Amino acid sequence: MRCSKARRQIELKLDNELGQSHALELHLKDCAACRAYQADAARLQMLLRNQPQPEFPSWLHHRIMEQAARHDSKRIRLKHSFNLQTIPALAAIALSLFLGVAIGKNVYRSVNPLPTNAKEIYSQSANKSDSLELAVFGESSVSGDLF
Repeated sequence: MRCSKARRQIELKLDNELGQSHALELHLKDCAACRAYQADAARLQMLLRNQPQPEFPSWLHHRIMEQAARHDSKRIRLKHSFNLQTIPALAAIALSLFLGVAIGKNVYRSVNPLPTNAKEIYSQSANKSDSLELAVFGESSVSGDLF
């Protein structure tokens, strides 16, 4: 094991985030530098634990809570305004789809009009075969197969 990896594992072990590591123990037996690092880190951790906890002023708590309340009210207002914006957006999408279909139908009819004798063509082709041609549009046709 390399010393850099051993040092990371030593830090995890001191923070109680690492279980038993046989590889770390073997490395510590052979490496004096890592043993010294472990001892220094343990002393530093002990010193930090024994330091008195500072008292925070009461005004700091009130200030943080006021800022959190202002942030929450701002967030709720933005969420509400977003919900109001979705209604017109959905209406615009529905309207554009409706207009697209309506315009598409009219354009298709003007480009490929039904022949005036479509009824005759349909009745003749229905009598001819099992494959019936439902309509003829210029060069293209719509056909269906009979079973």
